[in-house]
Amino acid sequence: MNRNGLIWVEKYRPRRLKEMVGNRESLDQLNEWIKSWQSGVPEFRALLLLGPPGVGKTSAVSVMAAEHNLELVEFNASDRRNKDAIETLVWRAATQETIDGRRRLILLDEIDGLSGTSDRGGTAAIISLIEQTAHPIVMTANDEESPRVKDLRKSCEVLRFNPLTTDEIEEIVRAIVDSEGLGTEESIIQSIARQSHGDARAAISDLEAAESGQYSTDARGLPSRDVQRRIGESLARLFMASSASTASLLVSETDLDQDQLILWLEENVHLHLVEADELEAGLEALSMADVLLGRITRTQNWKLLTYAFDFMSAGIVASRTKTPFRHMEYTEPSWPLMVWQGNKSREKQMETTSRISALANISERRAVHEYLQTVRDILYHDPEQKTLFADWLDISEKALEERGVRR
Repeated sequence: MNRNGLIWVEKYRPRRLKEMVGNRESLDQLNEWIKSWQSGVPEFRALLLLGPPGVGKTSAVSVMAAEHNLELVEFNASDRRNKDAIETLVWRAATQETIDGRRRLILLDEIDGLSGTSDRGGTAAIISLIEQTAHPIVMTANDEESPRVKDLRKSCEVLRFNPLTTDEIEEIVRAIVDSEGLGTEESIIQSIARQSHGDARAAISDLEAAESGQYSTDARGLPSRDVQRRIGESLARLFMASSASTASLLVSETDLDQDQLILWLEENVHLHLVEADELEAGLEALSMADVLLGRITRTQNWKLLTYAFDFMSAGIVASRTKTPFRHMEYTEPSWPLMVWQGNKSREKQMETTSRISALANISERRAVHEYLQTVRDILYHDPEQKTLFADWLDISEKALEERGVRR
């Protein structure tokens, strides 16, 4: 954290076009498209910026709004973006004039970031909105294969943002090193650039983490960057945060959606909230977040999501009052896998029980209590009988496998 309380990713976010690094052709095309609105509505009323995280898509839109004196209105993955919301909130922003007469620039960030039924009807509503908008609309997406992206591509022009080159990442990192007056070795700068894989946000975060002592300043000590690495970094920075506003910003920038985030926090919160009262407070905050997420699922009231994120960010920060921050290795949530495995085990048991019940002309309840364990005991002592029993019951051999059998 720097002296102004801003993480470096935010402190060094580009503010003007000349500060943007990389993807020059796409930036020029974006700039020209926005200029074309001065002469009327262009052929395409919307642009879709496609590319991996950390390559400047969202920053480019913010920069263009500043360059062209446009009112930026942003709807991101934390906002409700189903059919009703788009036809009310977003539609008003896109079709109504501003008070001062300026144009708006509508940003629909990470349109591939929602899943399930939370955006039911949203894609069709966006397509309809594009046809009616009086203001330029820019959408961003990371996953080109998302069905949502494929549906929207027909209604807009697509600009690709590619991962930055190693030289471009080094340029960004060196500029921050100079601005902060750091004595970072050239080997560290080069290692950060190589391991970022073209993700400027990741490189800046690695630099700040290395300089804060979170990671070794030996280039060999820098962790490799992959999905798990990004998640670990997000969690570390959240647990390291000292203010609610910083924690909220970090949560908004994580690659995890709300359901994934709460699982990762539940699995790892004990590593940083060591004292009993800290852990109690942290789990209470996560419990409240879980209640709200459940209510959102039942009622589709996505206004509650902001409060859920507050519990997962500010609630966690407020809970750590005694334990000093330490860098930890985080564990992937295990209980969803256990639930899945348990469901599969029950499915196998139900298939076996149903066949025993039919063959012995008894109830399934009696088949479970009187026959199923006997079959399992036989197979435990003589596994070669599995084929014989599978043929007799007319089921697959896998259906006779049991998790947690004695060994």
